Amino acid sequence: MEIVFGEKKIILTNKQINKLDEFVFKVTSILKKHAEYVIVSGYVSILFGRSRGTEDIDIIISPISFEEFSGLYHDFLENGFEFINSDDPLELFEMLSEKQAIRVCEKDTIFPNAEIKLPKDKFHLAALENRVEVIVNSRRVFVSSIELQIAYKLYLGSDKDIEDAIFLYELFKDHIDHKKLQHWKEVLGVMDFEL
Repeated sequence: MEIVFGEKKIILTNKQINKLDEFVFKVTSILKKHAEYVIVSGYVSILFGRSRGTEDIDIIISPISFEEFSGLYHDFLENGFEFINSDDPLELFEMLSEKQAIRVCEKDTIFPNAEIKLPKDKFHLAALENRVEVIVNSRRVFVSSIELQIAYKLYLGSDKDIEDAIFLYELFKDHIDHKKLQHWKEVLGVMDFEL
């Protein structure tokens, strides 16, 4: 896999597309018609080549009305997906509005699933506002800025999260904005962690 870096854009060529990637492409192709979205957490590292499993894809979407959500809901159903939490669009919308995640998967499966949520805090808002476009073999997805992703993974602090942060840092250290990384590390209280 080859990686080309640009401003707010990363191009991946010759990436071996797996089933998880295909799932993400299907989900985001529906989401992008109804709301802005950003992928955060573990899948970001996986997308860039880290070899580890995950059962869910964490996605933050911009606030939407019930009418817009209803369109999103029906679009998922028409494309072979189902919601794990409920089959009532109003109930799902209320869950989202209460800052709870809703989960969508392909029919008759549970994993992988997409955990979709509205922004809960300033970090989610920053992830949405500063999302980075990733072109994968001519397909497009949006992920959290690498600087925020690294700092947030350090903040979460599990072994898996720290390994994700180190992986991303090693891969992107010559291309990231180190001042932004330091800013997010400071805001998240992980300044002591040396990468």
